[in-house]
Amino acid sequence: MASESSIDINVDPQLQERHWFLSRIVWLVMLALVLIAILGLTGSGGTLSRQQVVLGSAELDIPRVGRWSATDHLTVKVDQPASNGMEILLPAKFGEIFTVEAVSPRPSSVTATPEGHLYAFESSADRGERSVVFSIRPSQILLPSHMGRFEVNGARTADLPIVVLP
Repeated sequence: MASESSIDINVDPQLQERHWFLSRIVWLVMLALVLIAILGLTGSGGTLSRQQVVLGSAELDIPRVGRWSATDHLTVKVDQPASNGMEILLPAKFGEIFTVEAVSPRPSSVTATPEGHLYAFESSADRGERSVVFSIRPSQILLPSHMGRFEVNGARTADLPIVVLP
């Protein structure tokens, strides 16, 4: 003898449809966040996390998006350094936000100027590309802000924007 028993459940179809709609919205938001991270807009890698600027024979590679209290790198490559050496100016506002932890190779001198810190490097007679790597660490969170003009051997960049995320 088979008994037909059923569970009495009060079903609210409008509530269920709102739940499904909200679930789809949340999934789209999560997909957007994943795409933003893949592109590098959350810092620490990705195609949009860095910016490259060409200054004559020099190329500056600097973070566009950094992470607070995480070490990053600023790289300057010069195809043919001047015979009297190479000079790199890091703007004063950049120095207020970022701490320079190390410089490789070691500069021959560092001078504090009203415009920022001027790093001087001696040049060798050998021809070829030279690169200088600054290990930098942001000391505070920063909304999109312009850091000022970087300078390599007298050539200046535009005012470069940088964001530091938590």
